[in-house]
Amino acid sequence: AEAANDYIKKMAVYFPPDSLPRFDLLLLGMGPDGHTCSLFPGHRVLDETSRWVCPINDSPKPPPSRITLTFPVINNAKACLFAISGGSKADMVK
Repeated sequence: AEAANDYIKKMAVYFPPDSLPRFDLLLLGMGPDGHTCSLFPGHRVLDETSRWVCPINDSPKPPPSRITLTFPVINNAKACLFAISGGSKADMVK
């Protein structure tokens, strides 16, 4: 939680704290299970609507502790570019 709060404070220097950050471009990847950032399928953080960044302490993939941007922040970006490779991810992209 401390790392997520620290990241929010750093973002608040560049974005007004009373609205969602608006990135020009987010360059994102995707895991074979369909996760992007550290937003894993079925994880409770998918339902987050107010925080910009959330801690993940029970990641199903290593490392178990990490931070992630939330869907509202990702969806508010002007553009998202997904760099995805590998046959194991083909079904998720379709």
